[in-house]
Amino acid sequence: MDNTVSELQKRRADNLIWNGAEDYSFAPDFKAYDGNGEADLYWNHIFGAARRRYEYAKLEKLFARLDKYRDADLYESIFWNALEPVLFRTELRGRPVLENLRPEPAETALKFEDGMSADEIVETAGRFFYEHFGLYGDGKIRLKYRLPHLRRMSVDSFLQRGGKGLYRKLADLHDRTFVHEKGQYGGLAVYTGGGDFIGTKLTEPELREFIGTKFGKPIYTAAQVSRLEKQLCTGSHRFTHLFYTKGEPVELSGIYSTFEMHQRKRQAEIMAGNRIHYEKDRIRNRLLIAKLSTKIMNSVLLHMQPESVKAASGAVDPKLAWRAARLGDGKVFRRSENENAGDMSVDILLDASHSQTRRTGSISSQAYIIAEALARCRVPCRVMSFCSMSGFTVLKLFSDYSSPEDNSRIFDYWAEGCSRDGLAFRAAGEMLSRTAYEHKLLIVLSDAKPLDVARIRKDERDVGLSYDGGRALTDTAHEVRRLRAEGISVICIFTGTDEELTGARMVYGQDLVRIRDLNLFADTVGKLIIDQMRNYAM
Repeated sequence: MDNTVSELQKRRADNLIWNGAEDYSFAPDFKAYDGNGEADLYWNHIFGAARRRYEYAKLEKLFARLDKYRDADLYESIFWNALEPVLFRTELRGRPVLENLRPEPAETALKFEDGMSADEIVETAGRFFYEHFGLYGDGKIRLKYRLPHLRRMSVDSFLQRGGKGLYRKLADLHDRTFVHEKGQYGGLAVYTGGGDFIGTKLTEPELREFIGTKFGKPIYTAAQVSRLEKQLCTGSHRFTHLFYTKGEPVELSGIYSTFEMHQRKRQAEIMAGNRIHYEKDRIRNRLLIAKLSTKIMNSVLLHMQPESVKAASGAVDPKLAWRAARLGDGKVFRRSENENAGDMSVDILLDASHSQTRRTGSISSQAYIIAEALARCRVPCRVMSFCSMSGFTVLKLFSDYSSPEDNSRIFDYWAEGCSRDGLAFRAAGEMLSRTAYEHKLLIVLSDAKPLDVARIRKDERDVGLSYDGGRALTDTAHEVRRLRAEGISVICIFTGTDEELTGARMVYGQDLVRIRDLNLFADTVGKLIIDQMRNYAM
């Protein structure tokens, strides 16, 4: 829709709202227009009815405080779609024509009850925005919401806490535009059907600073990241960004401390829960590590090529015999040994999007068991997680090839944000391309449910396409095929539900397993890894 609305339609919207309010003494704040830029009969009546039915000054205070956030348009859209059913039921008795005018209502997790006062509505909304968006407070909109670090809460927070289904319902809500003419940012806060409301009011450096505060100090310099983004953030991932970290906390100060300390406390509880999850079945888990490492080592011994090495015992090498007398070197023998797995590496990539929140204990335990088994076999292993937030795909490094002693950091895994799987795999592939290992295996623990709020855009003016559903799965599958074409084996340990399994098979094909019984973990994962080793030996 062309966002330029004629003066005639603006005046018409005013009159519809005044008629609904039965009051002509105020300047309307919220207005609604259809896809042709014409004043929307139904929604403008609802805006007016809200003024007649409630102490609107109290609602205005809520809107004023929500306007302090960069995604105020999203929050206000959710609020109105939650209040609309209550107003519809109340107004229908006196205006039955609304039955025919009403569009299909949106589903929202925010619910208001008939008969609620303005105070009760504001309190319920405040509690909802705290619980679903992480807005700091005790359930009421408070003055501290105006602090800049709290303005940085984005639509990602909604996806983290509110669920992906609700996002789609709102984004597909007909062809309507809601305009709040008292919004703080640019004078307008607009929601357009199709998802146009998803945007940011912060600069890229400000967002990068926020991401660092949340996920940890960056590994690379700004110049290094810029080069990587020019190389990787192209095509479907244009206008997105990358952030690499080891999770080392950024020192908090000033306005950041209150909210982020609350967030870090929550993360610490999750990480402690991960360790408890592992320890409660410690004996079983240690047996799984031993069993898996035995399977891997047996495969290494079976499939790796023998190599002749100098030794202190074995068959005498005539070419070395002189060293015994002249140099006192006892290693004048040759012994045939199977080549170790030093030419093979394994990368483990953990999906850390919000959809994994209830599985952090099991996912971190599974990743730790694999990493420890590989360490016992001296197979270099690197463990990372990925998620996305505010247009940034974040890769967090837990342990590297040369530091298996850091495997315990895998329990520092926590899930938050969205997941732009295609870009995460592209970035992981770039990291693998810089290693010298001949054989490279990427093990992904994921529910194969990519979704990101950063849309697929051709240029800065392009509204773009949403990165979710079949479109996101196709992009992810393309990146998996690209990795395989480059000689990188990709397998998935599926962590999702039955509904998501079809999408997972679309991405990973036959190289996918679903572990319902952890007692079969070593056998199942061992088979996957051993099959890849057989392929390397051919």
